[in-house]
Amino acid sequence: MSKRKFIFKGGGKELVLPVTPDSYQVEKGINVEVVNIHQLGDAILAGYGTLATIKVSCIFPASRYPFSDSSDPDGYIGQLEKWVKKRQKLRFVVGGTGVNIPAVLQSVSYGERDGTNDVYADIILREYRQLKAVKVADTGANSGRPEPESTGRQLPPYTVKAGDCLCAIARKFLGDGSYQMAQKLAAYNFGSRDPNILYAGEVVNFPPTL
Repeated sequence: MSKRKFIFKGGGKELVLPVTPDSYQVEKGINVEVVNIHQLGDAILAGYGTLATIKVSCIFPASRYPFSDSSDPDGYIGQLEKWVKKRQKLRFVVGGTGVNIPAVLQSVSYGERDGTNDVYADIILREYRQLKAVKVADTGANSGRPEPESTGRQLPPYTVKAGDCLCAIARKFLGDGSYQMAQKLAAYNFGSRDPNILYAGEVVNFPPTL
């Protein structure tokens, strides 16, 4: 049986892991919130699906082995670090399986262990999902938009939760959930980062005026 290929594609480059990992992990799920209802107790509110997290542990040999003719760990690590720095959108594929996921590299950690100069690496990717702006017809006063939670004062920072997106945050706090507003929030907080990329635990600040 031939070994599976682990392939990363992005920015016109393709990287195939030189040694097939022993295992990999793809974690998917939904947002679940537990609420306490008076006189009834706890209840579960099941939300929408979360973005997948992919974890791969691998080795980049520094010498040629019977199972690998690659001997350039620096080249592999360098390419992965470039993708992280550029926030490059990738396609992660595991040959012979249904794993074919658009993703971004969240982190790459690596080091040597046994004096062979081989490099061991742990790679974490997060699924990338393209958000599409929905155009809403203007039907009059406020166009059906909710009022901002506060006006005339600086809004406090908001800590991102799993499943959040900038459009939803902008709609909740600013009364405008358009993609254009999400782009403004992204530029204010994260510079040139794609507004579709948002991680739980990050802090979103609101400018005095938008």
